[in-house]
Amino acid sequence: MLPGPMDAVPSWLPLRTLTVLLAAAVSLGVALVASDRTDRRLGALRRRLLLGVPWGTALTIGAVALVYLFVQGGIEDPRDPLVIPFRSWSYRYPLGMVTAAFTHSSLGHVTGNLVATAAFGSVAEYAWGHYPRKRGAHSFGSALTNPFVRILIVPAGALVVGLFTSLFALGPVVGFSGVVFAIAGFALVQRPLTALLALLADQVLGFLVVAVQTPRVVAVPRPRVITPWWASIAIQGHAIGLFAGILLGFGLLYYRDRWPDPTRLWFGLLVFAEFQGLWALYVPEGNGRFVLFRWLGAAVVFVLAAVVILGIWDGDERAGSRLDWLVERRLPESTAGVHTVGLAVVLVLLLGLSGAAIPYNVAPIGDSPAPQPTVEVRDYTVSYGEDVPDGYVRSVSLPFVDDPTAINTSGVVVTSQRRHVWQTVVLESQLRNRGFATVEVGGVGWRRNVHVNRTGWRPAGNDSVYKVYLRPAGDERTRGYTSEPRRADPVVAGRNVTLVPTDGGFAFAVSREGRTLATASVPGRNRTTTAGGLTFRRNGSQVFASDEGTRVTIATREAA
Repeated sequence: MLPGPMDAVPSWLPLRTLTVLLAAAVSLGVALVASDRTDRRLGALRRRLLLGVPWGTALTIGAVALVYLFVQGGIEDPRDPLVIPFRSWSYRYPLGMVTAAFTHSSLGHVTGNLVATAAFGSVAEYAWGHYPRKRGAHSFGSALTNPFVRILIVPAGALVVGLFTSLFALGPVVGFSGVVFAIAGFALVQRPLTALLALLADQVLGFLVVAVQTPRVVAVPRPRVITPWWASIAIQGHAIGLFAGILLGFGLLYYRDRWPDPTRLWFGLLVFAEFQGLWALYVPEGNGRFVLFRWLGAAVVFVLAAVVILGIWDGDERAGSRLDWLVERRLPESTAGVHTVGLAVVLVLLLGLSGAAIPYNVAPIGDSPAPQPTVEVRDYTVSYGEDVPDGYVRSVSLPFVDDPTAINTSGVVVTSQRRHVWQTVVLESQLRNRGFATVEVGGVGWRRNVHVNRTGWRPAGNDSVYKVYLRPAGDERTRGYTSEPRRADPVVAGRNVTLVPTDGGFAFAVSREGRTLATASVPGRNRTTTAGGLTFRRNGSQVFASDEGTRVTIATREAA
């Protein structure tokens, strides 16, 4: 093969990354130069922000990145952070409650949240401003007018909102997205159209980051187990973050007595909710199965957008025709009740959604039994089970639900009584598809891998016969699960063949009229064995059974 243009470049030089960044910079530069209002825009930034830079947003991004790199171990392997101990498992596990909002499950997860923080945080910080806006107020005149203090209020606010979303998020969540939604909600209330531009900028920035992180993709057809994107999102956590940000935005509006155009805010909320999937209301049915209520979610989004508008609507018919992004006007006393109703509804929704998480956060989650047998790594147990009651769900008594154990799960389960952890970390379908998985457990300052392997055969016309092994790094492996024997459909010379798992591997049991004639281990590659008058020959991943010229495929090796 002839060398390509990239082959002559030193391996240490990230040419592809530099190419993408340079192209983006040139594109942005051309856009700014072509604009006849560039100076005016840059001047507005300098009047609102110290040196025209959203320093608070930058500090927030840097702090979250440091947590990912040094608390979760991303500095060692950016694509494989430690996650389980940093989820919001229970009020009885303070470490998870404190860290959940600031830790992430993957490099793509943290990157997406930080890109969104940069986009929406810049708008929110511009609306907040580093300099006082009241007439007669001077910078450095007091703590609240000090630009450096006002900068620090941004990361401090992110910290407070992050703790709030951790404490009142439903389920063992992880990620900064609750804070991102709060920042977006604040930005939408303060600057609806600018926030929509930030939403589009977030999409472009995300595209740019993916191009840099994954500069070359090779697509190979293969079976995959895919969980719907909406089933992997903490909708409730996003919603309470958004409502918290909206209320904070309302607070600043009331303080400054400056109000956005209602129709623009309504439209901005709808677009944001659609882009960010806030309409994706779903319920789990167990074993990786989910039900999405798209129609209900769409209706809820429109209703909530209308409710938020009640919080700023003043009955001024001329407001919708004004072209200002923000218009200053006093609230007529006659419409004060409408504002109160709108804000009260938003507050009630926030409190109701937050309260829904309390039963789970106080439940004794770690006391639910784990499937047996298990392997232990310090305070963790790792095991494998199929169609077992979900220990997280069954630990909570829910109203109108008579049997919480009706939701079952199958796969690799991690538990810890000390940390109140019970989680299916690898679904049975995922392990079946890949044949192996690595589960990482640990805590602050330590981490350890547990390797999981599934090996088995599929008898013709029936489900697989298999065994699952668990092996903590550096230890011996333990058999964590053994499936039932299963009979192959073909009948060869009046004989049935059943595939049986054994201590040493797998064997064929040959029977006639319910009586076992003989057994023989599954032969090695390109080898032959006999049992009960049948000859079994293995050719690669398939085993054939034959007798006097009759030859059928009797079993196929599971792909590993």
